[in-house]
Order: sequence, then structure tokens, then C-alpha cells
Amino acid sequence: MTGSDQTMASFIIETLMPSSGAVPENGYDAGTGAGFTGWRIRDEARFSIVVPVNYIPGKDLSIQLHESSVSPSLQHGWQVTALLLRADTNAANQGPITETSSAAYRSAAISDMISRRIFSITGTTFPGRVADTAIMPGDLLSFVLTRIPAPQSEDPGLIKVFQISVEMILDSTRLSNCAGRVGEIIDSVRDLFNESTDGFLSDEFILRSINRCLKDLAQENYWRRQTWIPTMSGVFETDLVSVIPDFQDLHQMCFSGKNGLMTPLRSLREFLEIRNGENSHAAPLYYTVQNGSLYVWPPPHSDISSGFCVYHSYLPAGLTCSPDNPNPPMPRAGDQVFVYFSLREAFLRDRHAPGADLKYQEYSQLYEREKQRLLGASEPPSLSLRPSR
Repeated sequence: MTGSDQTMASFIIETLMPSSGAVPENGYDAGTGAGFTGWRIRDEARFSIVVPVNYIPGKDLSIQLHESSVSPSLQHGWQVTALLLRADTNAANQGPITETSSAAYRSAAISDMISRRIFSITGTTFPGRVADTAIMPGDLLSFVLTRIPAPQSEDPGLIKVFQISVEMILDSTRLSNCAGRVGEIIDSVRDLFNESTDGFLSDEFILRSINRCLKDLAQENYWRRQTWIPTMSGVFETDLVSVIPDFQDLHQMCFSGKNGLMTPLRSLREFLEIRNGENSHAAPLYYTVQNGSLYVWPPPHSDISSGFCVYHSYLPAGLTCSPDNPNPPMPRAGDQVFVYFSLREAFLRDRHAPGADLKYQEYSQLYEREKQRLLGASEPPSLSLRPSR
């Protein structure tokens, strides 16, 4: 990304909340009538921001203060403690993700002259991070601003702060309001559709297309994994959807403690023929799936929590525009498949426009080509015979 694709954005803090220390006082400047917060040594207050979707990861955030003092040429200090709040990182067994920045300043040589102070409030250890955790779009960042003593020549009076803002570098090329790679896909669709704003193609329409594409890829068995499911003694039928809610298709099976794979049957009729003709006391050997139900024969002879290892395809959770699940569960290089599918849907929707039929066919072909490339690259791994831990 070039420098021209970036812009410095300023987020003005309108509300300060109490923290654990003394809070700054509110007042109005006698000369100008402007509102301010008055800070004495050890006063502190808290504020929070949500990192916007077009924040560029790896870039640090800064605080900007417009301040003044009645005491010329004396010093004062500021400290900011940053706390990163994210569901997947602030688990019960993990401490808070925090770091602290500070800076000292000398007041202007003229009493009550407003000065602008800017200093970084993240990245003290690594750029674009709080402690060792990278800041990402959608993160909630909480900050505690404290006036601290200066190293020398301390200003004993009130520091008036007229405005507080958080500065960060944003991607100026982003058009969509959606987070993560979903936002990037939506922007690509609009670029190719020659629509620069949310007009004929809304974020919601493109997101629905992306999730339809997700389902289409799932039906082609793109996403696969193995799941261990329980067995019950004497039970030969299991509702797969109840034990694997995102189940699509079954590809291989094995039984706990037995080497080798179970044998698939072509139909429920073949299963019934084997069941009626065989009363073996062996471990389960055969299986088939009919209408979402798994049938095995012979039935297991005991209850086992990890009885069958099922290697199956599945449908991932639907993508969203919010910071909650905005990235497709696949390498970024494959995102073009969602772009082509969405454009195919867009020209189908706009089918009465001149040339729409040709564009629909063009993007249908591009989508099928990209899909086959993805499916060809997704070779299934071998099935493990050990229960997952």
C-alpha cells in the first residue's frame, strides 16, 4: 500500500469516565468561554474507542491534547495506559493486555497559550501492538489518561485540556463499512462493477452473495475435518446433524481401537440386506448415510465417548460485516472466488441492463475456473485413528 492510500484520522473523545483516581474538573475558560477539563497531579479519566474497519494493522495510535497553563515555562507529565479488549485474547486464564506510555512537556512561555501535544499510546514494545498482541480492526481499546509529576520544575497549577483525540492511520481506499476480508471483497466487487459507493450493490446484498458462495463451496466438500462421535451399545443408527450440526457429507469412517477404515455401503437397502443376513458379534464394519442418519453394522457393544472417527465435509459459520467472523476460513489468495460469485449474482440481478447476460456468463466462467482451482488444491488429509485431545 502506498502513502497515498493512507490518511491520518482524528477521533475526538467526547466523554471521559471516572477511573480509580481523582477525576479532572469541568470548567469554562474565562477569556474564550471554551469548555475544558482541569487536571491536577494524579487526576485520571478513562475513555474507549473501537478500532475502525479500515485501520491499517501495524500502525500505532497516538493521543493529541490541546492544553494550556497559567504558569509559563513550567513542566507537567502525562501517562496513558492502554488496555486491549478482545474476546479471543482476554480469556479467564490470561491476564489483561496492557501497556503504558508517558511524556513530559514544558508549558508555553506565555500564560494560557494553547499548545498541541501528541505522543504515541501503543507500540512501546512492538509497532502496532498493545504489549505483544497486534491491534486489529474491530478491537475495543480502553485508555486511562493520568496527569503525572514532571521530572523537574513541576507546574503546581491546573492544566486545562480543551480537546482530546486519538489519531490513527487508516486505509483511504476502503469503501465498505464491513470489517476484515469481507470488506476487501466487497470493495473489489464494487470496483469491477464500476460502482464506487453503496448504490445498486449494497453491503448487505454482496454479503448475502458471499455466504451463498460459502454454501456452494461447502456442497463441493471444500472444508473437511474429522470429528469423534460417541457410540451407544446396541445402537446402529445415529442422527449425524444432531452430533455434527454443520455436517455436509461423510467421506471415511473408522471405529475406535481398530486399525483400518470401515467399509461404505452404497445404499440403505444394501445395509438392510447385510443386517438381516449377518448376526456377527464383531466390531462395526459397515456404514452408510441416508437423509442425515448414519447406519452402522454390526452395532457397537459398549458406550464409548470417542467411538467413531468421522471424516466429513462441513459448512463453516456464515461470514459477517462486523468484527465477529469477517474473514473467510481459507487462504486470502482464494478470496477472488467470492468476488466472481458476487459479480455473477450482481449481473443476474441486473439482467435487464444492456450486456448483463454476457457479463453474467463471463463471471460464471471465472467463478467456475477459480472454484475448480480451489477444489484441486484442497487434497484431503489422511484419517487419524486416534481420538483428538
